[in-house]
Amino acid sequence: MVDLSFMRRRKVQIYLLAALIALCCLMLVACNNDISYSVTGENVSEPTHFMAKFMLTLNNAIEGGSGSFGWTVILFTVILRLILSPLDIWQKVIARKNSKAMERMRPQLESLQAKYGDDKQRLQQEQMALYKKEKYSTMGMCLPTIITLVVFFIVFAGFRQMVGYQFAKDYRASLNTFNQSIELQIEKAGYADADGNGKLDAYDVPNEPEDIAFLANALDKAQTDVLNSYNSDEQKNMRKWLWIHNIFVGDNWSKAVPDFATVTGQKGWATSRLTGITKDEYERVMAKVLDNKAAGGYGKNGSWNGLLILPVLSIALSFLSTKLLSGSQGQPPTPSGDDPAKAAQGQSMKAMQWVMPVMMGVFGLLYSGAFALYMFTSSLTAIVFQLVFTLVGKIVDRSKQKKINPNIAVR
Repeated sequence: MVDLSFMRRRKVQIYLLAALIALCCLMLVACNNDISYSVTGENVSEPTHFMAKFMLTLNNAIEGGSGSFGWTVILFTVILRLILSPLDIWQKVIARKNSKAMERMRPQLESLQAKYGDDKQRLQQEQMALYKKEKYSTMGMCLPTIITLVVFFIVFAGFRQMVGYQFAKDYRASLNTFNQSIELQIEKAGYADADGNGKLDAYDVPNEPEDIAFLANALDKAQTDVLNSYNSDEQKNMRKWLWIHNIFVGDNWSKAVPDFATVTGQKGWATSRLTGITKDEYERVMAKVLDNKAAGGYGKNGSWNGLLILPVLSIALSFLSTKLLSGSQGQPPTPSGDDPAKAAQGQSMKAMQWVMPVMMGVFGLLYSGAFALYMFTSSLTAIVFQLVFTLVGKIVDRSKQKKINPNIAVR
């Protein structure tokens, strides 16, 4: 195995720890069997995850809950970034101190490499002593990634509940409309409550040819009523966001209206499950809504919910954010000459810079448009915050230099 400097080996160990934490969080999120919504009652239970509750509160505060959930996601993301800003500032202060410490240490580190290049153990001991003397924090360099991963999966669990909650609400509202339409038509036709369950339904209609024809027409009318209700301005505005027809479905090739396998968790990725329904019932109630042309969409027969814009932007901004963050931290000098450690270190650093962007792309493609919008907004605010912090840091440095040497030219 190629020998790495102490600094590189320590950083690789920390990133492996971060990957292990991420894997554990993903397993906990994906394997949680308690996240489900029953649609057997008249109302759907609200989410229990504190992040989902927070999003629901914000959504209800915006236009009484009738506004687009996409704008709720943006507001939620900005508020969350503000809440976490003290931690973010602390991380950036550590990175800034590390950068300055590395500027001071760089000549000494290069000298140590030239002096002890053939004695790796002695070189590491001298490096450790120098890092300790200059208070260079190796953990501080990797804390942003670890904390970002933890917050990422906590928020992901909240969005997971919100998606399932909205699916349950949409279906429960459609089922209520369907049942009310059937009951009203049976009542107008003069049929009695033959089975005595206190509710007029298909079982109260005799099995005669004319009655069967009546039920077929009643079913068609009820499905039309469900379609009109589903596409009403209030419900449509909740799901629609700019180019995405249903923000609770991925900004990708998925259909705008989830099918039975999706809402019950048999298909898709980490989606809360609806319980208390059967496939026949779901497809009977949602028959006309499941028609791509009726629900809206892109591509042939309107089969696409989105245009892949958010996943692509999430990858690009995440990569840019990672580059800006790594650039703000002091990096030790790489070995000189043809030392194989130089190539190994370069490859490991490139791989680390791609970890978060690739993960963002996977989540953006396979999960809801709401979560992809969260990732995009979070990366955008992180970039803006980093640029502002860097600008303020430069102004502070110039001010200090001016005090030390009043004659220095300020650029």
